This record gives sequence, structure tokens and C-alpha cells, in this order.
Amino acid sequence: MNSPANITPSFPHHGPLSCRRCFTNIECDERDIGAWHVVNDPGAWGASNPKVLVLGFSKGFTQANAFKSGKFEDVPFKKARGRLRSILCRLGLLDQAETDEEFNRRFEATERDFAFGSLVRCSLSRMNSKTGRYECTGQVMTKAFSEPVSTVVRCCAQTYLSALPANLRVIILLGTTAGYIKDCKKLIRSLHPRSFKEVNDVAYLAAGAMWVHVTHPSGMNGYYGKWMSADKTDASGGKREDAIYALSLMSPPTGE
Repeated sequence: MNSPANITPSFPHHGPLSCRRCFTNIECDERDIGAWHVVNDPGAWGASNPKVLVLGFSKGFTQANAFKSGKFEDVPFKKARGRLRSILCRLGLLDQAETDEEFNRRFEATERDFAFGSLVRCSLSRMNSKTGRYECTGQVMTKAFSEPVSTVVRCCAQTYLSALPANLRVIILLGTTAGYIKDCKKLIRSLHPRSFKEVNDVAYLAAGAMWVHVTHPSGMNGYYGKWMSADKTDASGGKREDAIYALSLMSPPTGE
């Protein structure tokens, strides 16, 4: 893998990405790093100079499988777009009247305001030694920051999140566990040490953008309902209110 010194930061434009920074010494598109399996299938969706960037951690199995055989624009957040749209509406980043059809068009190259992707653009999954199966959700995310595959996490973040577009005002990170927020915060602080500033438990400023952690739209996320509707005295409801407050500190990110 290339060392950080050899990485030229950039922001990815819509379409499959030709990046092979973590596959420079092998010819195939898959590799194992300890218990982790890495598939070279990076992509980016939506605006090339967005106002809002939405990032998952990595593709889930549903999205990774869709990448292999489906329409490119249908890959990100497949089977979870309705809940993602609801999250963005709850945050005030989308108009409540926006339909599912209109939201689907935001994943196309013609989109101007929103971009979508993941913190790790390639697909990551980890072998569970107890079940003998690969996993890509839950606590897997936090383990990626401390195990050998962390070199892939850092390389991808350094490549695509070091130099941000001029219009980018808000970065939405999907995942609100304390461990995930802590690991992401540490990573982004290392990329932007001079501009980094904590805002509250779920948000921080860096490189002129507000980075905000919100609930994940996956159907397996049992905290989604509480994040969406619980009172602020509830832990998930409190995180939602902290996210909304952080966004209120920024200028409006949506279109004119």
C-alpha cells in the first residue's frame, strides 16, 4: 500500500473509481488483511461539488452485491433509502415533501447539492471466528480502526476527505455509537488538526464543514425509531437534538 506521503488528496466525482491504492501490489480485486476481507469496488454518487456529503462506513453485503450486477446508481443505501430520506428530512436537510422518486435522482451525476459514499470506499467485511461468517455491520465498524485493516481506513479517508470541495458545508456520518464517533473524530482530527473543533457529543467542525453523526438507516438498526421520534431526554433522541443544533450553526446547505 502507498504510504500517506504518496497520497494525492482528491474528492471523488460520480461514477466507479479507478483507485487501487490499497491493491498496488496484487493483480486481483480482493485481498485479506488479518480477519478482514477487502474488495476493490470503490464508487461515488451524486454531486461533484456538493453542499452535503452523506457517508456510511463501507458497503453492506446488499450494496456490494448490487455493485457487481446492478445499475450503478441503485447501489448506495439500497433497501434503506426511504429511511435515509426520512433522516435527512428530520435534520432539515431535505424538504418533507420530497418524494422517494425525487430522492432517488439525487444519486445520479446530475445532482447538484448532495453526494453519497462511505468512509471506506471499498467493501470491508470481517470474519467472525465463532460463526465462520463474514460480517460488515455493528461492532465491526469500530474494530476496523484498531486492527490491521486500519491502514485501509486511513488511506481512504486521507485520499478523499483531506481536500474538500469549496461548497461542502455538511458531512453526515451514519453511526452514533460512542466508539464509532470517537474513532471517526480521532481520524478527522488527524487529517485537519488546525481547523478541528468539537461542537458537542455528535458533531465537530473541520476543514470548513460540520461533521455530524446521525442514526444509520439500516433495517437492522434498532435505535432508528428512537432517534427519529424519542424525546430529547432519551439517549437516541438527545443525539438527534445535538445533531440538529450543530447543523443550526451552519449556513443553509441546501439549494437556493
